[in-house]
Order: sequence, then C-alpha cells, then structure tokens
Amino acid sequence: MGATMAIGLAAINTGNNLLYLIVAMLLSVMAVSGALSEQTMRRVQLRRDGPPRLFAGSPAPFTLWVHNGKRRLASYALHVTEDRPPGKPAPRQFLLKLGPQEREACRYTLTFPRRGRHRLPGLRLLTRFPFGLFAKVSRPLLAEPVLVFPALHPLAPDEIPAALDPGPRDRDRRGQGANLRNLRPYRPGDDPRLLHWKTSAKAGDLMVKELEDEELPRVSLLVEDPAPGTPSDLVERNVSLVASLAALATRRGAQVRLVTAEGGTALGQGQAHLDRILERLALYQAPAAPRPVPAPERTGRTVRIRLDAPRPPAARGV
Repeated sequence: MGATMAIGLAAINTGNNLLYLIVAMLLSVMAVSGALSEQTMRRVQLRRDGPPRLFAGSPAPFTLWVHNGKRRLASYALHVTEDRPPGKPAPRQFLLKLGPQEREACRYTLTFPRRGRHRLPGLRLLTRFPFGLFAKVSRPLLAEPVLVFPALHPLAPDEIPAALDPGPRDRDRRGQGANLRNLRPYRPGDDPRLLHWKTSAKAGDLMVKELEDEELPRVSLLVEDPAPGTPSDLVERNVSLVASLAALATRRGAQVRLVTAEGGTALGQGQAHLDRILERLALYQAPAAPRPVPAPERTGRTVRIRLDAPRPPAARGV
C-alpha cells in the first residue's frame, strides 16, 4: 500500500503514463484481492458438536464442521482458529479447498479445569486468499455458554458408605420382589407363573408363591457448607466426592436426593435426575459463613458430607 501511494504521487508529479499503468495495476490487485477473499468467506458456516455432559478436568471431544453453502463456487485457503483456555495453544485447521456444498470435519478436545458456567472459545475464520497481501478475519462465532459438572472420581472402598449398598431391600409385606414370603392355595385370578409345582405335587393341590415386597434404597446426600477460610481445592475435592457418590448410587439403582442449605431435590433415579443433582453441585458457591441444612424426610438413609472435611488429593479406588 505504501509503494502504491508512492508510485501514485510520482505519477501525478511526473505525468508519466507508465507510472499511471503501474498504479492502476497495483490498485486492481488490491481490489481483486478484496473481492476474492470476500467471495471465499461468503456463506461458509461453522457448527460445533460436543458431548452432552462436560466434567471438570476431563478432556471433552468436540467436532467442528466447516460447510461451504455456495452452490457453484469453492472456498480456498481457509484457516479456522479457536482460543483455548489460558495457557493452551489455539488449534488451527487449514482447508486448502472447500468445494461447493462440501463440508469438512475437525476433531479436537477441550478441558475445563473447574466446574461451573463457562463459555466455549469463539471460532474465527481467516483467509489470505488469493495473494497473501491481506488477512480477512471473521468476528468470533459459536461462543456458547456451557455448564461444566464437577469431576467424577473412582471411589476407594472406605469412601463408599453402607447406605449405598446395592440391591433392593425387603419390606414386611406381600409384593413383587424376588424372595419367597409364603405358600398358599391357588385362587382364581392368581398369576400361573407363581405356581410352586413341587409343593403342589406333594400336597395334591395347586400352591402359589407369595413374594416379599421390595423397595430400592433411598439415599439422601446432605452437603454442609465449609467453614470460613477453607481452601478452595479442598472444597472442590469434596464437591467431586458428593458428585461421585450420587453417580455411584444412580448406577446401583438407588433413589437419590441432594440436600444443601439452599434447598434440595426430590428422590429420583436415572440419568436425567443425576444431571439435576450435578447441575446443583456445579453451581454451588461456598458462603461466607456456614448455613444450617434442613433435615430431610425420614425415609431411607442419610449420608452427611462436610465440604471442609480433609480428603486425599486424588482417589485411588476402582
């Protein structure tokens, strides 16, 4: 640009036609460069697919799709950059040519060191096509907010409370469990699958099994606020412990409830209920002073976790 301006001034001062031609050629190169780079960037769309759940400290796989929405024209020399968390290099994807209606995938991982709300690094499209004189860069794209759950760790055997013992518990009444409660004569309407054939053959009459009623374990996780001055790393380890206990109880089929000073969840099962518990833990903020925790309903068992209780730096269980 400086050379073009200098030659333009020289052409005006001297009136030399050759200098005018050189200036015109340089200006046309810049105009063509701007037009072609604009055409390369036009209708290029980005889409990022990630995992449904993000956990602190765990690498999360992402897939970046670059799609050329133009019907007839290709895009050339496209760079895709993304700013990672501090201290990490920015991944760079270079596409030499992206044909019309063509799309390319780029796979990479991101790691969020802490739980809570974060924002995904914005993506930028960059091209120096065709001459490399100018770089055209897009504004940040796809900088969506995400919620990062607490880290889940394997638990050592001494970290698993008895309240999380697997399997249903018998109740002192008839039901549809697996354990035998009683034998009685068959009555019309009884399920034929409950016939006890050995006893029926001995008694000379049809005998039906009565089964014990069973209920799944009910576990309430009571989370107590840490004392003032508790190191944040210790609080994070204990929050991760609560999340790991909730995940383990869910895998074992228990009904789980989280109770904190801010309130609690209802008893529930399944991945959707576990996600609600992990969301509460992800957004937990230690207060300036401990708050009283409301007592849960007297159903099932209770596991009490203090967020300032000393924990080992890392779990070594399986």
